[in-house]
Amino acid sequence: MSDDVLIRQATPDDISALLRHRQGMYEDMGYNDPAALSAMVSTCRPYLAAALENGTLRGWLACAGEQIVAGGVVLISPWPSHPYDGQCRRATILNMYTDPPFRRQGIARRLMQTMIDWCRKEGFVHVTLHASDKGRPLYESLGFEPTNEMRLELGDTM
Repeated sequence: MSDDVLIRQATPDDISALLRHRQGMYEDMGYNDPAALSAMVSTCRPYLAAALENGTLRGWLACAGEQIVAGGVVLISPWPSHPYDGQCRRATILNMYTDPPFRRQGIARRLMQTMIDWCRKEGFVHVTLHASDKGRPLYESLGFEPTNEMRLELGDTM
C-alpha cells in the first residue's frame, strides 16, 4: 500500500539507487544494450554526485522499510527568461522509476506530487518532463500537457 511507503529526499549516499532507477527506466523503454547502459551509469555517477552537492539536482526516493522502491529527480538548470516566466531557471523532472512489484500502488503519483509541490514552493512557474508511453497517463492526470518542443538527433556521443 502506498501509505506504508515513506518519501524522503535523496542524499549523495543514494547515488547507486538513483543510477539503478535510471538504468531501469531506460530498460523499460527498450534500451537494452549492456555496453551503452554501463557507459551511461559510469558517466552519470560523477554528474549526480556533483549536482546533488551543488543543488542543481534534487531527488526524492520512496522507501518501503529499508528498501528504496521508487524515485525521481528535479534538475534545476539556467534558462533565459520568457515574457510569461521572469526567472532565469527551469525545473525538469527526470529519472522517474518504480520497481515492478511496487507499481500501480500510487507511489509514483505521490513522488510526482512531492516534486511538483517542491517546485511550486521554490517559485517555479512550470515544470517539464519527457514522458515514456507507460508514464504518460500519470503525467496527464497530474495536468501535464504536450508542448511544441522538437529535437534533432546529432549522433552517438558514447
